[in-house]
Amino acid sequence: MKQARSFPESITLNGADFFLLQLDRIMWKLSEQRNICTFVVTLQERLEYEDLEKHLSANSAYQWICRLRLQKGWPFILAKWVFKAGLALPEIEQYQHDEQESLPESLLKKPFNIEHQSAFKVSLVQVSGAGSQLIFSWHHALMDAHGGETFIRHLGASEAIQDVDWVTSEQASLLPLRERADIALKMKEFLCDVSRLPFISFTKKSKAMQNVHYRVLSFTEVQSQLIVERARQQGAGFLVSAFYLAATACAVASVQSKKSPLDSDMLIPIPLDRRKRGVHSPVLGNQVTFLFYRIPLAALANVKTCVAELIAQMKDLMRSGNPGHYLVMMDFLRRVPGWLYRMQLTSPTKGQMASFYYSDTGDSLDLYDRLFGCAVASALHYPPNMYPPGVTFVFSRFHGALQLTMGYMDSALDQDEVDQLLVQLQLGLLGETSE
Repeated sequence: MKQARSFPESITLNGADFFLLQLDRIMWKLSEQRNICTFVVTLQERLEYEDLEKHLSANSAYQWICRLRLQKGWPFILAKWVFKAGLALPEIEQYQHDEQESLPESLLKKPFNIEHQSAFKVSLVQVSGAGSQLIFSWHHALMDAHGGETFIRHLGASEAIQDVDWVTSEQASLLPLRERADIALKMKEFLCDVSRLPFISFTKKSKAMQNVHYRVLSFTEVQSQLIVERARQQGAGFLVSAFYLAATACAVASVQSKKSPLDSDMLIPIPLDRRKRGVHSPVLGNQVTFLFYRIPLAALANVKTCVAELIAQMKDLMRSGNPGHYLVMMDFLRRVPGWLYRMQLTSPTKGQMASFYYSDTGDSLDLYDRLFGCAVASALHYPPNMYPPGVTFVFSRFHGALQLTMGYMDSALDQDEVDQLLVQLQLGLLGETSE
């Protein structure tokens, strides 16, 4: 990566960053949760606290990113991350834990005040009788999952990762203001239509603080290959992620139908990484746009039908330039006062913005072999979980093995429903056999 002299003094939030910042405000108001990404890397060996501290204190990129603070924009003036040289670095917290498979919940309950605290933090967990776990947490408005993975590989590498830029040199849309305004207005009309009420949701409205819980579903390499083959049999071809989403949607519909009869569609917004395959730049700034799927109730009858519906909708959205238009709208709206932006997001659907949230990080975790000189045993994302709906699914692959992290809140699902959902999801992915 570039050396310290190239680190900018400030970074203007792009449209996606500002959108995710507004989601953070909504999350805090409704559930006292923040829009925080958590990434856990389990090491086969023990990493001593002093060694970790030594690695990080020698890394100029770490020192720079930890001293960025959010500077709020005034109406029609863009918000920025601003570097403040005199600030102290955040403490590297250390924990002792008995189980390698679970994450200490205390790490998930600490909100970030990104105007006065670092937007990136590292914690070290020493696992009894085993290796260590590194917990990396950052505010979603700072970078997306792909950027976070790249930055963390840089922190833990013996040599800097070359040919990766920190921020994009890409400019905002050069279209005339009137044309951008027209695109934004048409996109808003599309969103109002696609997200019209009612749609399927687990949410039970509650004003109490929402605790986030996580469950992880892991598959072997053999099972993962069977899932890829089943995806092709179900009509997904090489679009395996469409199969994951279809299996998830059908599992959610199955569990929800036991609570009450289904009588509406399903709304699922999907983040779409704008980086080209194999490209890791830029690190900072969310390089995403979104696809919005509204799955008809009839298409939720089985996975194959749902796959066909998703692929048909995806082709229509791509042909119409919908992802690019959403980018233009996000860029246009980042000049709008935050309160007005949030009202525009939540008012049409009374705060309900999805049936559930879903993303697929792809094969990027295959790059995790060693970190801070230690062999990597596993790497896993724990996503932010927005309420409502309070249910999030993130698929990823580590060294060829598929894994799923499911985040949920008490007001959305009880333990029996979570168990049913994971069983249905496994059946949808593997079919009748889980060999």
